[in-house]
Amino acid sequence: MNLDAVRQQFEQRAFDYDGLIPRLIPHYREQQDLILQLIPFETNANIKVLDLGAGTGILSALILQAFPQAKVLAFDIAQNMLKICQTNLSAFGKRLRLQQGNFAEDDFGSGYDLVVSGLAIHHLDSAGKQHLFHQLFQSINPEGILLIRDIVTGATPKLTEQYEKLWRQYMKVNGEDDTAWFQNYLKEDIPSSVEEQTKWLAEAGFADAGCHWRYLNFAIFGAVKS
Repeated sequence: MNLDAVRQQFEQRAFDYDGLIPRLIPHYREQQDLILQLIPFETNANIKVLDLGAGTGILSALILQAFPQAKVLAFDIAQNMLKICQTNLSAFGKRLRLQQGNFAEDDFGSGYDLVVSGLAIHHLDSAGKQHLFHQLFQSINPEGILLIRDIVTGATPKLTEQYEKLWRQYMKVNGEDDTAWFQNYLKEDIPSSVEEQTKWLAEAGFADAGCHWRYLNFAIFGAVKS
């Protein structure tokens, strides 16, 4: 994978990203609502959070609003995304920190009670995902939780093909050039199945690895560090 090409794509897309994403991702806001509901901590808990591939800070903002004592590190490869994140979330002050880096290689810290990642880990190949899951296991506190929202493949090639066809129809109905977006996806993204990834999470040491929500080739899955 050419991560520099991915970074350049996201630098360019940053300024229209928040308006664009719901036109590309089915049930995008429903996914966000569920992610919040899946966080098991009391609202006044003093939690340390990592938003991996934070983009413009959508998940960071939701968590900072819902958990007034939370502190979040927004980690992303694209400087423009982090600039928008900083602007959008400036009201949260020092509760939000920003770090530019490549989570496949760079240190994203440790001691986290919660790690969330939205539409980012699919940029890694199978070996990269497995390595990242081991790194995340080391970075999360006991009783901590990992929640991933991502694009995935089907359990079989035939299902993947069916899901991708329906996904293209969704983008087209929303006025997007599905051919261009799909070509971009084939060039940049390396999704894995939910079944594979929950197995890799368990192999990395996590407990309760499972899928919480799924629609076609999009899923929310995760695990806990017991």
